[in-house]
Amino acid sequence: MSKQLTLNIALRDGLRFSSFYYKDENSQTYFILKAFSEASQQIGIQQILLWGDEQSGKSHLLQACCYQLAEQGLHASYLPLKILSSHGTQILSGLQHSDLIVIDDIDNILGDKSWEEALFNLIHQARLVGQRLLLSSTKNPNDFKCHFSDLLPHLIQGSCYQLIPLSQEEKPQLLQFRAQQRGFSLNDKVIDYIYKRYPQDLRSLLKILDTLDRESLQKKAKITIPFVKQILGSIN
Repeated sequence: MSKQLTLNIALRDGLRFSSFYYKDENSQTYFILKAFSEASQQIGIQQILLWGDEQSGKSHLLQACCYQLAEQGLHASYLPLKILSSHGTQILSGLQHSDLIVIDDIDNILGDKSWEEALFNLIHQARLVGQRLLLSSTKNPNDFKCHFSDLLPHLIQGSCYQLIPLSQEEKPQLLQFRAQQRGFSLNDKVIDYIYKRYPQDLRSLLKILDTLDRESLQKKAKITIPFVKQILGSIN
């Protein structure tokens, strides 16, 4: 399913709550976001700021919120500022018909007064009409520095949650979890081989999983260590 959003930015298929592997420290945040994006929204929260390291999974959860709301017949707008900021502050206007406004990577525009004022106006208007707001940042909100002084209180006035990244020891568990989500399994030897010989950042590991899944389906082959060597070759 591909739901076209602001400026034709589309949600990535597969980024659902069901495909998010969370550690115990993130379980409360996971379930709060899941409840926050229910159509009925019984938890009484209008604004959430989610922060954490770049590869902690923030964008996955933000898009999962959009999918869940859209599947219940409501409208969500997803604005990843790393991609959209070059289009100017006008991207923050015209969102009055959205039930949920999701703004990813707000720290990408902090320090720019015109952007800060536009973000302040968006938050202010959304609160007046009861729209839900979901924001994300790689920075701790305590470290925010805003040139538009009225913005900071608006950013931290809602609920703030930190997303803790997976440890190096937990990343292989993520690989197994995501493989099972796709309908196949990786044995411990294959996971250990991948993990020790290829880049260990989450983006690279998930890209490797995508490649192995696609190639194994095309070749109708099991994913074994020789198969991994054949498909991925050597990466120094």
